[in-house]
Amino acid sequence: MRRIFSNQSNKTSKGDRAGSITKYLLFLFIIGVGFSMSQATEFRLFRTPKTGNVVTLTAPAKIMQVSYTQKLESFSIWRNNSLYFTVSPFKFTEKNSLKGILPPGEYVLRTLGGSVTIFLNTVFKPENVALWGMQTALVDPRWDGNVIVICSPTKIISAAYTGTDSMGIFAASQPRRAFLKYLSPHNHFNPGPKVFNSAGVYLGKTLEGQTLLPGVYTITPGRGTADGIVNGHIVFQIK
Repeated sequence: MRRIFSNQSNKTSKGDRAGSITKYLLFLFIIGVGFSMSQATEFRLFRTPKTGNVVTLTAPAKIMQVSYTQKLESFSIWRNNSLYFTVSPFKFTEKNSLKGILPPGEYVLRTLGGSVTIFLNTVFKPENVALWGMQTALVDPRWDGNVIVICSPTKIISAAYTGTDSMGIFAASQPRRAFLKYLSPHNHFNPGPKVFNSAGVYLGKTLEGQTLLPGVYTITPGRGTADGIVNGHIVFQIK
């Protein structure tokens, strides 16, 4: 009987220890989640025709949502007292909205014709996003697309272009020269597929795997002679 009692006591003791360890790990998890949530900071950067605010980011913050008034024609984001970039699509919609992650800095907005509010959060999960553009000679808008901000080097996961000329990925810092340029296999003067950087250096046959540096980007798909509406996009992960 002593042996049996002793074995049962050992099992009970081991079960108690296992239960204590589980409770302790659960406690640490709850504390960790609470600490992580306490570090999350939400911001609201806004501008109306009469007023606005200043937001200072000490950590990268994801653009969670952008709200516009119907009369808004364009808006500019100023960072550390300098123009960072301007967003001015033909018509503001969810599809051509601003996306991405703003780096640390002091931000203000300036608007033309209306109001805009940008909601930001410093805690976020990695997300695949598409940078896209469209161009046509048939109807307005002649160009449409979105704007994406990244604050760390980012590799392109996939890319597509429906035209027969070329597609350019433009950075706000160099609006007149493509950061990356893709030549279609059907390009009349210089058949691809070929990819060049802004200095004209050949980088390969595909945009996939190419790296975007921190910055603000748009895409313009070029129209060949017989092209109507052309589209282009790239997909990458913001984190």
